[in-house]
Amino acid sequence: MRHAVYCGDMVTPQEPPMDGRRARRERSRVAVIDAVFALVRDGKVPPTAEDIAERAGVSVSLIFRNFDGLDDMQRQAFDVFRERYVHLFDPAVDAAASRPERVARHVRVRLDLLTVAGPMMHFARQRTLECQPMAEGVGRGRSQLSDQARAHFASETAQLSPAEAANLLAVIDALTSPEAYEVLRAAHGRSDRQISRLWICSLTAILDGWPGLSTDDDTELDKEDKA
Repeated sequence: MRHAVYCGDMVTPQEPPMDGRRARRERSRVAVIDAVFALVRDGKVPPTAEDIAERAGVSVSLIFRNFDGLDDMQRQAFDVFRERYVHLFDPAVDAAASRPERVARHVRVRLDLLTVAGPMMHFARQRTLECQPMAEGVGRGRSQLSDQARAHFASETAQLSPAEAANLLAVIDALTSPEAYEVLRAAHGRSDRQISRLWICSLTAILDGWPGLSTDDDTELDKEDKA
């Protein structure tokens, strides 16, 4: 039931305050989801109901009262994950910045995302074959990362044909993808600092050598001429 707050001649609907039972249930739900995040970060994949209950400080039976099974709990955890970290998928580069600045910033925001959210993203990819909502969420995340790269390197793609622009974006997106990050970390033992240097060097070489792209110096001269 909704209540109304009277302000002069206006009536403003207002949600009723959450009762004690609902508040406790919501706190338990958040504790369970936070426990899933913590366990995945610690490498306990997939986390069991017993692991989650112990980490959250709740009973296993409470987990199943709040969620329709482990699949539902994991899906809700991924939804909360996307809400918490959605800002790290947004474009974060000034389009007027120089190419070296945009390259460095692109690498920085990718590493910021993967450092805090990489394990959860990896877990979600593992569940795509058996959980359709998770597969859809992973697909949306991939599209957002592709859009981010497109925004960061719009100056370069504007100089190319649509086909070549798509090829360039595919290379940039794949090079700085979550999967590439995992290979560098797990298979090659590279630190985030080393990965940052590798990605910056690689992107710079790709952009400077891509057929049809002007160098950053040429772009700056064109801006000065137009001014």
